[in-house]
Amino acid sequence: MRVPSRARRRVTALVTASMLGCGATIGLTATPAAAATTAPTDLKTSNQPCATAAPGPYLSPEMLNDARAVVLRGTFDGDGLGADPQADFQVWDVANPEQPQQWLTGIAEQSNEVYIQLEDRARQLDGVTYAWRVRVLDGTDASPWSATCYYTVDRSGGPAPTVASAEYPTGSWDNPSGGIGKLGSFTLSPTSPDTVSYRYRFHVSEPTGDPVETTVEAEGLGGPATVEFTPQAAGNHALRVWALDRAGNFSEPAHYEFYVKETRPSIFSAAYPDWSTNLNYNVGVPGAFELRASVPGTTSFAWRIDEDGPSGSVPAAADGTATVMIAPVRAGRQTLYVRSVTGDGANHASRAYEFLVDNAPRVTGDTDRSVTIGSSLSYHLAPRTPNVEAYLYWVSYSGLEERPIEKVTVPARPDGTADLTWTATETSVNGLRIQSRSADGSLSEPRWTSVSVDGASPTVNRTGGDDLGTTASFTARTRMANVVDYVVLLNRDEATEQVLTPAADGSVTFSYTPTRAGYNYVTVVARNAAGVRTEEGGTYWTVLDSPKVTSTDFPTRDGGQLAPGSFDFAPRLPNTVAYEYTFNFGPYTNLAARPDGTATLDWTPTQTGRYTLSVRSIAAGGARSATTNYSFLVVDGAAKVSSAAPTTAYRTH
Repeated sequence: MRVPSRARRRVTALVTASMLGCGATIGLTATPAAAATTAPTDLKTSNQPCATAAPGPYLSPEMLNDARAVVLRGTFDGDGLGADPQADFQVWDVANPEQPQQWLTGIAEQSNEVYIQLEDRARQLDGVTYAWRVRVLDGTDASPWSATCYYTVDRSGGPAPTVASAEYPTGSWDNPSGGIGKLGSFTLSPTSPDTVSYRYRFHVSEPTGDPVETTVEAEGLGGPATVEFTPQAAGNHALRVWALDRAGNFSEPAHYEFYVKETRPSIFSAAYPDWSTNLNYNVGVPGAFELRASVPGTTSFAWRIDEDGPSGSVPAAADGTATVMIAPVRAGRQTLYVRSVTGDGANHASRAYEFLVDNAPRVTGDTDRSVTIGSSLSYHLAPRTPNVEAYLYWVSYSGLEERPIEKVTVPARPDGTADLTWTATETSVNGLRIQSRSADGSLSEPRWTSVSVDGASPTVNRTGGDDLGTTASFTARTRMANVVDYVVLLNRDEATEQVLTPAADGSVTFSYTPTRAGYNYVTVVARNAAGVRTEEGGTYWTVLDSPKVTSTDFPTRDGGQLAPGSFDFAPRLPNTVAYEYTFNFGPYTNLAARPDGTATLDWTPTQTGRYTLSVRSIAAGGARSATTNYSFLVVDGAAKVSSAAPTTAYRTH
């Protein structure tokens, strides 16, 4: 029987032969097979062409495939093969050729390929160079041996390489070297003669993205490599390096830490801070920027705003400080770049200082407030740009759904001021943005004011309505002002909707008579004259239709006597005409009700112990109520015991 799939061949035998050149090896004395008159060719070792001389390719089995095994393969002329041909692979340590390994495996039907995965780790040892060859067995016949191929198993990447740099030696925060923008060379040296390349990445103190790994080739097998790096920030940096060998194994990582000198000046401005805005400053208003050099010998500072903004220079005092007055020429977020210039004319790295020139209107009044839905917030708007003729505002919403911006225009008075009244109509609002518009159509930066809207969902209190067919009364009230009506529903059934006018105190009272047992609820929404609705409020409760069960002879709290007694049933289910009952969950027995729906059950216990009487009502139409479980104890004598009150079990169908 042939192996069904060459991708899943099973090794059928693994035997160590005594010698390569003697007949003791399995099949060596077989005559060449007529069906395989030539030796296998097109030999490959893990998809690499046959290496006919040692050491061959260096292979790391763990990195080759899911089987973590070296794969040997070749092709042959399979015409006329018998029913169960096999591939006979011989593999041996070139230092010990007298003890070859035999790997015998089936050949897939209609296949002309020999294939084996060497999955026995104990026979594929790290650092060993192996030779291999293969032939085809067909019964007692065998093809000639193929050519011999070589490979070397290399499972380990070895210890970490070393790193050295003259410009950036290892240091600490108080012993930095180099400087921002200064090129440094890093020499990577192997600890293994097998190294062919290095994989490395730099970690910087002010990252602008994820670290990028790069590969550099070694200067010959087992040689070093040099990489260059120009720091763009000061402080702690690190270089992480792996050496790669001929098999692709990674060494242990080397971690090289160094510190870069700060050469950028520091910048501070109370007029144009980098963390907020100062409304006393605006476009065209000069503000002071305080500069302090970190490079000895600084004689001046060169500065510019963005690429096309104002620029200039300012002399440095003897202590390396200076103050420059800068008047921004436009509004919005922008960046000031400042660099130190030393006495030798050298320009050092620039510090980038981002700030906002705020020309948004001044907004006072109900800023950053909460408001109840249906009520309003008032704002006074004052211009901070010339010739303001109007203001535009728009609402910002919370939530994941992006909503279109709808700007509303508020005309300005001749002096450029305006008043804005905004009414809260929904709870998803989280703020307003307000900007001014000048006569030439130019728009200011927007001003943000946060808003929190209270949905004022009505609170609802209930009395009664616990039993089916009885009336539940409700009182609702809301925090929304000037309510004109309440809309109430029972169980969200539109047929039960009531629209009610509130009392003088803003509350409303209403009632419902539930027509179903179990879970019931009412929902309440209040509205004002403008049609603004509150968030939905409400309450829920459980309506019972199970019968009431009482007994003076067999009370739930004190034990009953081992003697005749009775139980009284009273209905909650309207139009009750009968009851079904059972003791201790046995078969149900029917008991007719009186015209008023009540019934009395006479019963004599036959023994002492705990009992559960389960009772349910039956209406005239055949509807059944939930079940009341009445538990009690029958004792022989007048012993006093405590027991739970009757419980209700609801139908699940």
